[in-house]
Amino acid sequence: MKLIVNKKNIIELVRDMTWSGDTKEVSRKLNFTVYQNLADKNMPKIAITIDSSVTLKDDDGKVLFVGVIKKIDKKSNDKTLTYLAYDLLFYINKSKISKVFKNTPEAITKSVCKELGVSVGTLAKAGKKIYYPCLDKTGYEAIMIAYSQASNITGKKYIPLMEKNKLTVIEKGKYCGVIIKGTFNLTDATYTVSSENVVNKVKITDKNGKVIKTVKNVTSIKKRGTMQAIYKKEDGKNATKNAKKLFHELDRSASVNALGDVRAISGYAVTIQDKRTGLYGLFYIESDSHQFSQGKHDMSLTLSFVKTMDYKELPADTSKKKTTKKKKKTSKKTSSKSSSVKATVTK
Repeated sequence: MKLIVNKKNIIELVRDMTWSGDTKEVSRKLNFTVYQNLADKNMPKIAITIDSSVTLKDDDGKVLFVGVIKKIDKKSNDKTLTYLAYDLLFYINKSKISKVFKNTPEAITKSVCKELGVSVGTLAKAGKKIYYPCLDKTGYEAIMIAYSQASNITGKKYIPLMEKNKLTVIEKGKYCGVIIKGTFNLTDATYTVSSENVVNKVKITDKNGKVIKTVKNVTSIKKRGTMQAIYKKEDGKNATKNAKKLFHELDRSASVNALGDVRAISGYAVTIQDKRTGLYGLFYIESDSHQFSQGKHDMSLTLSFVKTMDYKELPADTSKKKTTKKKKKTSKKTSSKSSSVKATVTK
């Protein structure tokens, strides 16, 4: 491994290092601790400050991480310095946007990145133009609102990631090529199943709490008993459809510890083969942590059984003001015939 800070490889000074990511936080992190003893004249001195640039490369020279130091912890007793760096998605996450968009998700992403000074790589093509007022939203929200609407059409799930120093948007859940086997590279696995949060019956009420309809998942009720929720009807929305969205079956979660492989990162999928827990098949990585210490590389992965997306709702168009037409006063009485006249709509 090579850890390049301000154009200098300092990997020999590193005691331990953690490279991690999470689909909810999106921006990947690099946390590393270096030895630093000012009294030792033979120890190389390093000058790392807030906002110093950091690049992590593997043994083949492949760039794994490009980021910026955002936090420094100094411990005099341990004679160490600990640094925390984020990749450039940090700026997309933290910066706000106020703009009305009417374009494709790819074009919207390019616009956000241009405004925030982040380079653009390959973007998943969604095609359809989307209109929405993006007011006081983060750059990340602006991008995900656009791709969430694309997901409604394509059925695909999307996630932004940094490749080197360029923002890319990929279809979430692509297989990364890693196979984790119980007898080969798996060190530990946990598989949990729970029915604690099951919902299989929903009562739909009006705004006063009066029940107007009940929807049921009969198969689930027979298996697990009745677990009921309430849905309050909303104007302009399909009550039955939204009530059924509250149905929930078993929660399944899994995590594994294994020998490290830099391809296994959040947003991608891995294959697990473990007889002891019964984990077999393709699983989606929701969070990953790669630990490098004393020449060893281990990783911990939190897995999902289903492909999900950080879905962002389309904001309401607050720029359009409602107007009311004033009725003209007439002195003439309207005839009874006028009430029978039907309105017509022209296209």
